[in-house]
Amino acid sequence: MPMDWKWVVLSLVMLGAMPVQAAEINFLSASDFIKVDAQLKDIDSPNPDTVDLSVTLSPQAAERMRKISRDSMDQSLTLLINGLQISTATVRSELGAQFRVAVPRAIARDLLPTLID
Repeated sequence: MPMDWKWVVLSLVMLGAMPVQAAEINFLSASDFIKVDAQLKDIDSPNPDTVDLSVTLSPQAAERMRKISRDSMDQSLTLLINGLQISTATVRSELGAQFRVAVPRAIARDLLPTLID
């Protein structure tokens, strides 16, 4: 019995409408970061409600970042640091050992103390 083409189209539409879960990468600052700089305040910043973090990853963490960014090209990637969700962005290119991220102040209040340990 041949499958009705309407069911095939409906099935494809339903698959396309299903939400795609963002990929995640979780870094532990104690083992994955070799350098962290935080800009806590900048009166000239276009977004004063964020804290800017500049991070340099260890070689192992950088390789994880490269792999997951390659595998997630043109998809959403959620960044977690020490278990805290920092941001979600669409991957447009392969990421490497250094990155900058704008952390909302509300999250930064919880994150910054964990970066000291």
